[in-house]
Amino acid sequence: MIKNLWKIVFILLIFFVVCATKDQEQGKTSNNRDFTLTTIDNEEITLSKLKGKVVLIDFWATWCPPCRNSIPVFIELYNKFHEQGFIVLGIGLEEKAPLENYRNQHNIPYHILIGNKEVARAFGVQAIPHIFIIDKKGTIRKTQLG
Repeated sequence: MIKNLWKIVFILLIFFVVCATKDQEQGKTSNNRDFTLTTIDNEEITLSKLKGKVVLIDFWATWCPPCRNSIPVFIELYNKFHEQGFIVLGIGLEEKAPLENYRNQHNIPYHILIGNKEVARAFGVQAIPHIFIIDKKGTIRKTQLG
């Protein structure tokens, strides 16, 4: 029951962010939090280059049970909305090998990036999972801890 409620809330939130067309920006811009990180497939991703798309950033680790529990929801959201320009970035706060193994075991279709303390600090991440939803203009619209 709670798991389904979590899915519904996230889907509605993503729908709202994707469809919102307000001219007035609310929240904090992600410009001062720009980063370039490498994926586990050795591709570089720069946050500022994703403007014009809705981006969900998930700071996580494979050893974190709440992090692992949220991944199926992110996979579902990605599969449902990526054709409309929705991006999911899983920023793993550990070494490449466990992230790559976990991605392969669980068929995660979205980008898994190798995070670092500097990026986590720039976003104010002190605990995981920590989730950010960034709108098409680069404004952080929602944060969720835990």
